[in-house]
Amino acid sequence: MIKKGTNSLTKHFTFFKVLVCLAVLILASCTKINEFTIGDNFVESQTHLTVIDTFRVDVSTVLLDSLYTSGVSEAYAGRYRDNDFGQITCTSYFTFNYQYFSTLNESAIYDSAALVLSYSGYSLGDTVSLLNLNVHRLTEQIKPFSNNYLYNNTSFEYEADPLGSISFYPAPGSGDSTISIPINSFGEELFDLIKNRGEEVSSSNWFSSYLKGFAITYGNQGNAIIGFKADESHLLIKIYYHENTALPVERDKLPSISIGMGQSNYMFNSLKLDFSDSPLENIRETMNEIPSAESGNRAYLQGITGLLPKFRFPTLQDLLMEKRLKILKAELILEPVKNSYEKIPLPDRLYLYETDRLNRMNKILTDANGDPVYSTLVLDEIFNEETYYTIDITSFLIDELSDRYFDYNHGLLLGLNQNSLKSSFSRLILEDGHPRVKLKLYLLSY
Repeated sequence: MIKKGTNSLTKHFTFFKVLVCLAVLILASCTKINEFTIGDNFVESQTHLTVIDTFRVDVSTVLLDSLYTSGVSEAYAGRYRDNDFGQITCTSYFTFNYQYFSTLNESAIYDSAALVLSYSGYSLGDTVSLLNLNVHRLTEQIKPFSNNYLYNNTSFEYEADPLGSISFYPAPGSGDSTISIPINSFGEELFDLIKNRGEEVSSSNWFSSYLKGFAITYGNQGNAIIGFKADESHLLIKIYYHENTALPVERDKLPSISIGMGQSNYMFNSLKLDFSDSPLENIRETMNEIPSAESGNRAYLQGITGLLPKFRFPTLQDLLMEKRLKILKAELILEPVKNSYEKIPLPDRLYLYETDRLNRMNKILTDANGDPVYSTLVLDEIFNEETYYTIDITSFLIDELSDRYFDYNHGLLLGLNQNSLKSSFSRLILEDGHPRVKLKLYLLSY
């Protein structure tokens, strides 16, 4: 038994020596970082897998001419300013549905009227201070463009004096709660027309000519933008009245007339952008594009405002000089500026859109299967040191180089999905200093 045990030990020791020798041989063959030689011990081979992340990426911030914001389910109103993006003032425009108004009794007496708004749950900025909003009556008919859209830089004329105003402490997280902006003089006028069967309320055409719509504007107080539900059930005019009886009636028990919001494609959000005293101050003077080197080595993304980072790859043509070279994988690695997302969280997903020298937002980037390419977010919630996005752009680069010609102006815009672009204030401040935006290539040479 002792001998058998000794022989077994000897065999194990011999096997261990073989493993050590193999390990030494493998380590000795890996002489370069990020470079691997295939089959070198058998035949002389020129096949190498190399990982490179030193290709230059030119980064800038582009301000799109416009983004369509009609047909969304959220109306924004207010003003918000910070040191990074400047000042955003938001006005929502909308029309009202015509309805057949029931005949009112002669004894019906007008009580009050209000524009009722329901919180959507969204807010940007300071919600612990008073915010002042106004309601204006439109003097110009809302008309979508020929493509049936309305844009973030579209506006229509309205009366200078508001129909009503409200100063309130926003409570966007309070479920289905509402705010009511008094519009009593206008409400009395409309009530009299309904009661007296006026021509203005006799048909849809007459009604839309009489009441072209409303605009909700920022007043003179507050630093917040608030979102409200934009549909016929949650954005409406309420006219309260009572019958001429001897007994008083509480307001919430008064009979009322409700007029809901009109067609969704006639409702849109309009923005005024002021970049003064921000890193983007000169973007309009530089053809709506500013290099990251002129904006603090940073690039800026914000959905509904149309601010998007742009990437171009000036040294990729160097790959065309290598005939026996294949791109196995290409990744963009993007890091948000540290501590820039403490108050406003990072977008979960980012998408890429092809663009040209005119900075037009062309088709969304897709992979080899035709599916949209989107980012993967690695979020370091503990130390806030290793937070970054990666986006696979392999198909884009292979297509770009397939005809042995590379167009530097054919770049990529970083954005949100189409729905979020027109309806969301989600944002990202991208680091392009230390570290820079990286293009990581996995290359096979043979």
